[in-house]
Amino acid sequence: MNLNMIMKKLQKAITSRGLVIKINTSQFYSEDQGRMINIYHLITPTWQQSRDGMKTKDYEILRTASGIDVVNCLADIHKAVGVWRKS
Repeated sequence: MNLNMIMKKLQKAITSRGLVIKINTSQFYSEDQGRMINIYHLITPTWQQSRDGMKTKDYEILRTASGIDVVNCLADIHKAVGVWRKS
């Protein structure tokens, strides 16, 4: 099973418990490594005060180039949401 499948399964499990997590990706070319690098962004929508009242804005949880870091962060969120929902 590759990392992208694990990310999607964890994302679906977290969403089923009531917390929305979005996984965005972007790429850039690394001159040093001579290849494209994927950057992962973990984002959740939050209510934030603005001049016009409360608005939904995205809160960035994590920005990394490591898929393993994304999986570990999602696993930690999944554990925390499980404890949060039980109490």
